[in-house]
Amino acid sequence: MEYMFRRQGPFWHLCTPGTNQEIFFRDDDDYRFGITSAAICLNDSVRIYALAVMSNHLHDILAGEAGDCLAFFERRKKMLKKYLDSKGTAVDMREFNGKLIPIENLDALRTEIVYVNRNGYVASPKYTPFSYPWSTGMYYFNPASWEGALDYSGIPYKEKRNLTHSRILDLPPTYQVKDGAIHIPSFVRVKEGEGWFRDAHQYFNLLSRKREAYGEVAKRLGDEVFLTDNELFDAVCSHCRSRFGQSRPSALSPNDKVSMAVLMKQEYNASNGQIRRMLRLDDRVVRELFP
Repeated sequence: MEYMFRRQGPFWHLCTPGTNQEIFFRDDDDYRFGITSAAICLNDSVRIYALAVMSNHLHDILAGEAGDCLAFFERRKKMLKKYLDSKGTAVDMREFNGKLIPIENLDALRTEIVYVNRNGYVASPKYTPFSYPWSTGMYYFNPASWEGALDYSGIPYKEKRNLTHSRILDLPPTYQVKDGAIHIPSFVRVKEGEGWFRDAHQYFNLLSRKREAYGEVAKRLGDEVFLTDNELFDAVCSHCRSRFGQSRPSALSPNDKVSMAVLMKQEYNASNGQIRRMLRLDDRVVRELFP
């Protein structure tokens, strides 16, 4: 696999800023076009292994030359702006820029794919890793999710126009449509992405573990949150025992809670809300610590 990694690269994690950005994708139609725009803008110079459309940012795991990957993003950004403008959605996309981060080895590629596939699940407690519809997460090692798609070439002309928001309708014959968007497995190399893992067991182990690795990814990308509340609570309890001799964060002294809050922010990029809930700190105290 290492040989194939070196041969098929370079690999990149392309993301847009996830903090201090306004909401771009506000309803299901916006998310659908967020997915479809990637399919439309893709060409043979770039391969996608994972993607996620979040409310105010994007994640893509790509292979190809850096210039080609950035050109893919710029085409997509232009198309998204045109779409949002046509809806009358007033958004400022000047800071919506693609950051291309190199993926140096096979272990890192596995971690980055899982990180992207976890993103929707981590951001909202109403999702599981297999239910967030706007990413590749539900398709990895889950063949049942592939069913029910229709060939793009066979759908009516009007439906094609509504789907693409464009007169450019000549898409690859392999493209399929499902639930109002280009079907993700028809343009993202999910099967090849699965092949970077030894087996499904390794993928699922990475999905539920490796907190520290996800922390490093989040810091590089500038993502706001990378652990679910349950995952973060487990980590905090571990620090409570090892550092303060307490079993739970609620048992910490006021000074120790402040120390734990700083640790949560620095090591786990915890949100102010997570810190407030888990340490039972007053909101004013949290805002003073992390304005």
